[in-house]
Amino acid sequence: MNIMVEVVFQPYGAKVAVPRGTAILEAALKAGIGIRSVCGGRGSCGKCKVIVVKGVVEAIHRGKERELLSEDEVRQGYVLACLTRVAGDCEVFIPPESRFGRAKLLAEALIPRVSPEPYTYKAYVDSRKVEDLRAFLEGKGIAMEQRVEKKVAEYFDELLLDGATLTLNSYRKLNLIDVDPGDSRDKLYGLAIDVGTTKVVVALVDIASGKIVDVGSEFNRQLIYGEDLVSRIAHAMDRAEGLGELQKAVVDTVNSIVAAFTRKHSVRTSDIYEVAAAGNTVMTYLFVGLNPYQLIKSFKERVDIPREPYLLNARELGLSINEGANVYVLPCSGRFLGGDVIGDVIASGMSFSNDPSLLIDIGTNVEVVLGCRNWLIGTTGAAGPAFEGWGLKCGVRAIEGAIESVKIDQQTLKPSYSVIGGVKPMGICGSGYIDLLAELFRHGIVDPLGKFSRDVKSPYIREGGLEGCEYVVVPADESDTGRDIVVTEKDIANLIDSKSAACAAISILLKKMKLSVHDVFRIYICGAFGKYLNISSAIAIGMIPEFPKAEVVYIGNGSLAGAYLALISRKYREEAERIARLLSSIDLMSDADFMDEYLAGFVMPGRKELFPTWWEASRRIKRL
Repeated sequence: MNIMVEVVFQPYGAKVAVPRGTAILEAALKAGIGIRSVCGGRGSCGKCKVIVVKGVVEAIHRGKERELLSEDEVRQGYVLACLTRVAGDCEVFIPPESRFGRAKLLAEALIPRVSPEPYTYKAYVDSRKVEDLRAFLEGKGIAMEQRVEKKVAEYFDELLLDGATLTLNSYRKLNLIDVDPGDSRDKLYGLAIDVGTTKVVVALVDIASGKIVDVGSEFNRQLIYGEDLVSRIAHAMDRAEGLGELQKAVVDTVNSIVAAFTRKHSVRTSDIYEVAAAGNTVMTYLFVGLNPYQLIKSFKERVDIPREPYLLNARELGLSINEGANVYVLPCSGRFLGGDVIGDVIASGMSFSNDPSLLIDIGTNVEVVLGCRNWLIGTTGAAGPAFEGWGLKCGVRAIEGAIESVKIDQQTLKPSYSVIGGVKPMGICGSGYIDLLAELFRHGIVDPLGKFSRDVKSPYIREGGLEGCEYVVVPADESDTGRDIVVTEKDIANLIDSKSAACAAISILLKKMKLSVHDVFRIYICGAFGKYLNISSAIAIGMIPEFPKAEVVYIGNGSLAGAYLALISRKYREEAERIARLLSSIDLMSDADFMDEYLAGFVMPGRKELFPTWWEASRRIKRL
């Protein structure tokens, strides 16, 4: 018989009873408490640090834990939540750096002007024709499903008196979604959804007018099963109910946002009749409930991804809207080129242009598309883990308390920084790291290989032990964690690795199409990370090549914009499907040129051809 013990999680005061021997991370999951776990509880990321305040616990793998915790952390009572079981009643404190926190979520998007022409619409049938409703529908080739037929029978007297409003959808075939008494043509809503790996963003849209009524966002509740996609795929495969848990988690996230909309705007859930959603290929599979294992089972073999949209209804998915509502999920174009990239492309308008443009979506991975009206080629690079804070000593996601930008004084080498939320800093997020590395390089504090110059003397530079020299961004007495916030040589090596992968992805596409940085005249930057990215810093470290003639356009949340366009416009939905068929996908892992391009980036900024002015300027940097 299982002996139950009580775990209290601070600073929330949340209590949960679990069987003795349960891992702290699993107990937190049952309590609904979010603890960072990039690896999904597999003991490899070291991000689920907690402090056992009182009570009895036991280590699952002490050796692994000692590898991921510093001696100072061990002395302070830190343990890893995934590698520690509760052996009795206990109290656990979750430090700021291990909490999900409030994210800087991107709901803004640059959306082209479009005249609404939706597939979902309403038609009014006056009371004189209600008795002939079935004949009316049959004449248009529309069959009533049992759910609607029951509703007609239930409200028949009202329909005879007030007439009926039919909600119809004409995508591919004409079908009847619902019937309501009276004239309700002014109540026609839909949802545009960006199904992100970290965040879910939902727009409530008046379909007829195209007006966005509200936009809301939350962390994707799948985060508790792992912050990276591989961990979530593993969860889906390792547990019989894993896939269902993941699908329910993301749908519950959407339902939570929708519930807030309906309360705020007095909108009935039954008046939400259509959904358009976009996400990367893995998130698309998990959203619709498909097994994603084929996407990673072998990177040596080609995987044929269906380039058709997924069509479901709300009832099948468990969405808390009109149960007959149509759900349109934008098509994918490859293993790692999903509907979110298709959304980016249609939002940018690059597929309507005759001139080549480059689109970059920087998120957990970096997706890159090069092309124009008649051809498009795309690929993805694994640039995200470091820029999401994984593998970096003081790395955090873009949440409240994260340092998002950094400047270093030329004379004193003293750092200044801005923090999300204007609170005490607890770590550095991706945009902050890019700024920081660019400043260190520009001022000659680190050399092109990312090594600290031993000739530079400054109170902000010191020996950091096994991780090499380090630069102090925030002293302990100014940080929320009570510890110094630093960047180490090991961190810089990880950042250079990530930025090299991003630059290599761009370089490979240019090489395939025999184009140079002088041939591209427009750069579209998409994604939450891209919104807050300092482009000059990204060029300085060699993450994005230097395009001397290019205009830079920030799209913002292109995935949400693409979902919105597919929701209200037939033209853009057709364009999304055309792009999915047209877009050629390059697999970097099997590309013969990738390793050369990737390794070239290990000397900042990268290949001279990609940085025509900055490469020369960077070689003249000297620290006086």
